[in-house]
Amino acid sequence: MLDIDDMKQRYEDICSVEKTKDDIIQCLFSRIDALQNELQKEKDGVDSDKKHITLLNKENRRIENDLHCMRREQAKLSFVSVLVDGDGMNFREQYVQGGQTGGHDAARRLIQAVEAHLQGVDPGAPSNIRYRVYVYANVEGLTKAYHDAEVLTADESLTSFIQGFNKADELCNFVDAGNGKECADVKLRAHFKQNIVDVHCRRIVFCASADNGYARILGPHRGLKHISLVKGPPFAHEMKELAADFETTSFDDIFLSSKLRPNRRVSFGSQVQHTFLTPPQTPTPNYASAAKSTPTPPPPTSSTHPLSPRPSRASLPVCLNVRGQRVDRPVQYSSKGNVDSLKRKKMCNRYHLLGSCPYGDSCTHKHGPALKSQDLTDLAYLARLLPCYNDLYCRDVECISGHCCPRDNCSDPGCRFPDSMHSVDTTIVMNA
Repeated sequence: MLDIDDMKQRYEDICSVEKTKDDIIQCLFSRIDALQNELQKEKDGVDSDKKHITLLNKENRRIENDLHCMRREQAKLSFVSVLVDGDGMNFREQYVQGGQTGGHDAARRLIQAVEAHLQGVDPGAPSNIRYRVYVYANVEGLTKAYHDAEVLTADESLTSFIQGFNKADELCNFVDAGNGKECADVKLRAHFKQNIVDVHCRRIVFCASADNGYARILGPHRGLKHISLVKGPPFAHEMKELAADFETTSFDDIFLSSKLRPNRRVSFGSQVQHTFLTPPQTPTPNYASAAKSTPTPPPPTSSTHPLSPRPSRASLPVCLNVRGQRVDRPVQYSSKGNVDSLKRKKMCNRYHLLGSCPYGDSCTHKHGPALKSQDLTDLAYLARLLPCYNDLYCRDVECISGHCCPRDNCSDPGCRFPDSMHSVDTTIVMNA
């Protein structure tokens, strides 16, 4: 006989199994739905990324094209700045004597020399790069220097040479900076400061090897790869120390390798007199004391004041310390009152101490009759308050500037004298 209860139990067991199976199947379907949703999201994300990548690639191509155009435009504006101190970097005789043709040749050869140098140190420079040449000089003083060196005759000037130089190229400029001692320096420094921050300036070719004054502006930039120093006359001491940190070269076919030196004694005034003094061994002579023994000049024969003869500077050799640094001969002024009085009068140091002034009638300081011997001493003291731009290794027997800060333990941050001219050993051990 059929057991109904057993059948019901068996049915319930089957239903339970079926329910479990259905639950498992439902779970699987739910999991599949979830995975499908995640897969769709990933597909959507990939599609979105593809669109972004396509847009980025397009943007990158646009930026690259813009950069290429910008580089091409920048290349058109790129230039090499050639800065020349014409007072200390002198052009060779054949150019100066050649007038306009010589000036034209000097400019073209200078550009060619700079171009050859650039190819060696910067092969990636644009082929169409421009060369901006600026020569600054005290033309009046430079003309006199060429006269004294007998490169030019007394009736010749630099005008034709400068005209030819300026006509050689629209970016060649030979500029008369004025007849002050530092006029050219100021112009050159200003150009350097402007060029060093100009993104279009590919290289600065700095031609001023013999002047230590430029070490102050070059020093903060030592190691920069786009500055070249050109050697004409030997590097001054501080410039020589800096040269190791820059590209250096020389243009021997263009610039003289030494400063212009007089080949003859230049006479001033209506009468020529030369006085040679042999300085005593003790005490050490100074230029003002030597002037005391100079014969009294004859009275002037014209309405102008002729230059009185001065002692020969060759009789007073340059004094050196144990390191070979220049030591100024002692100068004892008379009184602070007399020194202050002379300072207010603005006397021309070179005229009264050396017997000549390179600026002539354009000089802004007083010439006039010869000063008394003590006034000469006081003026020599005043002249020493201005630092020499040839630094401690100056060998010019006619230099009247100072080579050591006159103040003991000077701590003035605005002192005119550079650091190298402080705490100098002033013990004289030899003569140059």
